Amino acid sequence: MRAPANAIPITLALRWSDQDANAHVNNATMVTLLEEARIRAAAELSGPVATNSYAHVVRSLEVQYDAELTYTDSIEARVWISRIGNTSYQVSHELIQDGTSCVFATATLVLIDAYERRPITLPDDLRDRLHAHFSE
Repeated sequence: MRAPANAIPITLALRWSDQDANAHVNNATMVTLLEEARIRAAAELSGPVATNSYAHVVRSLEVQYDAELTYTDSIEARVWISRIGNTSYQVSHELIQDGTSCVFATATLVLIDAYERRPITLPDDLRDRLHAHFSE
């Protein structure tokens, strides 16, 4: 597994409809599961997803499928910060089933001004929260 000790653990429930004709969780559904894990971890990682003055928006998402993920009641996700920049940061995610890392993904999020819709510098309090879960 890739997740560091300071990763945030999230339990995700699967739905029967998450499967595809190959009897594994559909690749597109994996992106939704990653988003769910990231949003549920957001309060601890970065505070609110949106405020009156700024919002966190996804600039890019890269997904690596390492092993098949099959239907079960729930799976475990681990979420951590893997890069902190001036106006953006990278969130790493891992989806784990029965102790096996099945999916690894990174999402780059940019902090934008809520009114002007332009990137802004990460505030110090946000930077401090991100560092609590940072690991390269």
